[in-house]
Amino acid sequence: MTTKHSTDCKMVFGRKDASCPRCQELIAGAAPIKWAPSFAQRDAQACREVAAHFASARHLSGGCGPVCTFGEW
Repeated sequence: MTTKHSTDCKMVFGRKDASCPRCQELIAGAAPIKWAPSFAQRDAQACREVAAHFASARHLSGGCGPVCTFGEW
């Protein structure tokens, strides 16, 4: 997906320009470009990491030390 919006694209507030090649792709159902994961995706990843740590042998054997601070960022 390397198509770019044309220099004279009139897309404003999500209203696509039918004469722009990229807008035509979006109208046809192409996925929009995502530059970063959403908050929900980042939150779900952090939850998976914390759950994996608490289920790990290191945590269960006390390898974290007297107080486990994993995930406290």
